[in-house]
Amino acid sequence: MSLEKLTTKYVQDAEIFEQEKNEPGLLDTILTEDAEKKENGDNDTQSRLENIIGDWNVNSKDTFTEVDDRISEFQEDPLVRKAVMQGMDLRKYAKNIEDQLKVIEREHISEYVAQAENFVDLNQDIKACDEILETMESLLTGFQSNLGNINSDIQSLQKQSLAMNQKLKNKLSLEQQLHQLLEGIVIPPQMVKAISENEVNEAYLECLILLNKKMTFVKENNKKGIHALQEVGPEFEKLRLKASYKIREFLLDKVKSLRIPNTNVQMIQQTVFLKYTEFNRFLMKRHRESAGEIRQNYINTMRAYFFNHFDRYNRGLQKLQSTIADKLDMIGFGESTKHTFFGVGKQLKDKSNVFALGNRANVLSDQDVGVILLHVANEKNMKYPYEMLFHSFNTVLADNAASEFQFVSEFFTHPDANESEPIREIPRLVFEQIFEPTLKISLSATKQYIESSYDAIGILICIRINTKIALDSQHRPISSLESYSNAINLLCWPRFQIIMNQHVDSVKKASAHRLMASKDVHPQYITRKYAEFASSILVLNQGYEDALLTNSLIRLRTEVEGLLVRMSLEFPDRIDRYTFLINNYDLIVSILNEANVRIAEGEIEHSKALLNSKIAEYVEEQLDPHFGDLINFVKLGEKEQDISTISQEQFEKISFNFNSNWRNEISAINSSVIQKFSNFKNGTTILHTVLGQLLVYYTRFHALLDKRFDQKSSGLGFKQAPIGIQNVMVEIKKYRSNF
Repeated sequence: MSLEKLTTKYVQDAEIFEQEKNEPGLLDTILTEDAEKKENGDNDTQSRLENIIGDWNVNSKDTFTEVDDRISEFQEDPLVRKAVMQGMDLRKYAKNIEDQLKVIEREHISEYVAQAENFVDLNQDIKACDEILETMESLLTGFQSNLGNINSDIQSLQKQSLAMNQKLKNKLSLEQQLHQLLEGIVIPPQMVKAISENEVNEAYLECLILLNKKMTFVKENNKKGIHALQEVGPEFEKLRLKASYKIREFLLDKVKSLRIPNTNVQMIQQTVFLKYTEFNRFLMKRHRESAGEIRQNYINTMRAYFFNHFDRYNRGLQKLQSTIADKLDMIGFGESTKHTFFGVGKQLKDKSNVFALGNRANVLSDQDVGVILLHVANEKNMKYPYEMLFHSFNTVLADNAASEFQFVSEFFTHPDANESEPIREIPRLVFEQIFEPTLKISLSATKQYIESSYDAIGILICIRINTKIALDSQHRPISSLESYSNAINLLCWPRFQIIMNQHVDSVKKASAHRLMASKDVHPQYITRKYAEFASSILVLNQGYEDALLTNSLIRLRTEVEGLLVRMSLEFPDRIDRYTFLINNYDLIVSILNEANVRIAEGEIEHSKALLNSKIAEYVEEQLDPHFGDLINFVKLGEKEQDISTISQEQFEKISFNFNSNWRNEISAINSSVIQKFSNFKNGTTILHTVLGQLLVYYTRFHALLDKRFDQKSSGLGFKQAPIGIQNVMVEIKKYRSNF
């Protein structure tokens, strides 16, 4: 039997077993028929094979069309390919294969027949399994039905659980709301007794906070229509009135304690009032009339407290004031005396302070500058310039104002931040009412001094002190102090400008003839006053660069320079004029250099330019009487286009005159310069400049001589040959020890 037929047989047998499941006994019938056919010699396999062969012959024509395709497939088969490669006959090879298949077929048929009984047993086992499976199917069907019921029960339980959970939440929420309600409206008897009967202290504060909390709760929930809230309202009202009365009495008593003499107000504020801030806030929220009464009592008390203390302190400071300047202390006025109806008065003790800054600026820079203690100053009989008094008073004022403003902001702030603007402004209004008379005292005292003062430096220092205190107080937004600072500036700046104008006018109106009555070439006291005054103003303007000060100094400088020129014209000799101007300009430069501030550089450069121009003019005037013929000859010779027009006799005359007197003339120049200049360093510098310029002229003379004769002057046949340049230099160096 071929492999294809054997496969077909197995498929048929499988179909039979499948039918056996549906038609029990069919397999037995088939096996019985096969056994009978064997007894009758009917070979079923042989008949089937013949049928297959017959079918193949019938359909052979149809299969020829597939031969090519089969051949292609067989060529791919490794056995067929191997047989072809060995040269075997495929028909024999196919015959052998077919014989082998028949042998295998017979073996399988025998095995099949031998296992027939096993198939019967297998059929019975399958039947038993079917029965068991049917039982299990019924069980599983029942179990599935039970599971469906259980699922329904679980869903029902889940719904019940959710409902119970929601009920529990609702009950808990209701319980919480009820607890809050009871907590908010229930008034413990001990609290009622404490508020009504106990003294006002820290324990009373705790009861008051609890009462305030309960009243806030009632107010917030009053519109919810809860009947219990309406019933408890009158009881809370009674407690509110009782607590307000007791707190009012307590706080009024504490305010009265501030009026006791020598009381440490700040200590009481910190240890008592701030400790019981909630008392005042309770009144501000629950009984505004009492809160207003307490606030007004506090304002009146502190208003009088600060007024009395600062008034007494101001009067004490005024006794310590020392007079620095008066209306006669102008730059263009007298040097050191006051003229009275009875003649010349006493010289002031320290008039340099009128124009020189000295250590007066320490009040601005020193960190350790403290306030003036009246009892210490009186015991030591000390006197101070006004700026020290101004600094001390305003420093104490600023410190007290800052402390008071901080306290007022904490104690009188309304507990509800959402209140209207007027209520939020209560702390500021309280502070302004307290310090209004005190600030008026300060402004009045400052105005009294400023309007009668002629001390421009002191007023400018006060302006700087005021600015410094204002800058230090910027982190405290106190509008009244800002207005006070602006008012101080409005008092000081106009008066300062008036005094500056008076200085300018005094210089403009100064009489040069009267001032130069002594005809002294040394620096004038007016120059020193101007230089010290300008230096002081520049130092105080460092870091501010106020244009007002700069313009005022320029005006003053212009008038001083004009006065110096007018004063120099009082000298008939030109050398004395230049000497006078050089001495004065040199003094100005020296004093301005001592200021050592960057802002003074412009003034120094301007004065140096004037000084250098006058030194150059002085040098020419100093050389002219001694070596005028040499200088004029050199200047004229350098202007000549044709130098040959100058004769040898002219050169010889100049040379002769120079050789005759040049050492004596140099010595005379040295004596004149050294005696006329008050600043030794400046005088020696000018002497060096004069002698250096002489050497320049003499060198130019030799240059003209060489150019005219095109040879050294020693070979010209002069009766007296010109002194060599080197000899003159050696002689000039002899005076170097002087500078």
